[in-house]
Amino acid sequence: MRIFRENIVSPDNQVVVKEESFKYNDFPFHFHPEYEIILILEGNGRRIIGDSITEFSGVDLCMFGSNLPHTFFTRGLSDNEAIKQVVIQFHENFLGPGFFERKPFKSIKELLQRSSQGIVFTGETRQKMIKQIGNLVGLGSAETLIGLLGILQDLSLSKDYNVLSSPGFIHDLDLDDSTRMSKVYDYILANFKRDLSLDEVASIAYLSPSAFCRYFKKFTRKTLSEFMVDLRIGYACKLLQTNSMGISQVSVESGFNNVSYFNRKFKTIKGETPMEYQRHFTVKKAH
Repeated sequence: MRIFRENIVSPDNQVVVKEESFKYNDFPFHFHPEYEIILILEGNGRRIIGDSITEFSGVDLCMFGSNLPHTFFTRGLSDNEAIKQVVIQFHENFLGPGFFERKPFKSIKELLQRSSQGIVFTGETRQKMIKQIGNLVGLGSAETLIGLLGILQDLSLSKDYNVLSSPGFIHDLDLDDSTRMSKVYDYILANFKRDLSLDEVASIAYLSPSAFCRYFKKFTRKTLSEFMVDLRIGYACKLLQTNSMGISQVSVESGFNNVSYFNRKFKTIKGETPMEYQRHFTVKKAH
């Protein structure tokens, strides 16, 4: 998996809106100068946004700032499952240079700045956007611009959101760094369920263990072990949401060999035990 720059919006078309449906997606870790809003209507999988790795299921609404590396993985869908999504991509100056510098649009400017870390919207905002974003599909140029401005205004006023990537994540990668880092990500994602030694992962980046530690923390703001724990906890959340496994089995399937350690780390990161998380998610889904 290589991080690459994607070319999307042409000078003559400052906004792109597209509706997509597919069974399988392993689109490479990539970035582009355009801002992006992705509304997933159906499906489940894992998103990697900067240094954030989280699971998604059902309706999902995210916004990414300019040149923020990101990707979604949807492996493991059953025969009757598919990903359905609407994607909006736009330049910051799609309404003209300096448009969002004007005082009435201060909240939108702040939204664009926040999106440099990636944003996931939840609650009423997400539900409202299903129709609002869907209405953009197939519109003419003028209607699209007006509709997008309304969407950005509503998102900018929302309190139903979480920032995904950490403030210190460095996403102005050069080509050499992007290739090296993407190989590391790819290897970790393929092997996170088993024990990975520092020497093993460092060899993927062709670095000594000490040099790799400095390199990895520079880009992710985390140690390798912290990153692995975050990845495993995210996967555990997905398994707990299915409500088809006991806590011990989820622990093993997520790469934790010690249930007590799994419970402790889960509570530290999620603020509740795996059993509490599973129970709360089951109640939420029932309503």
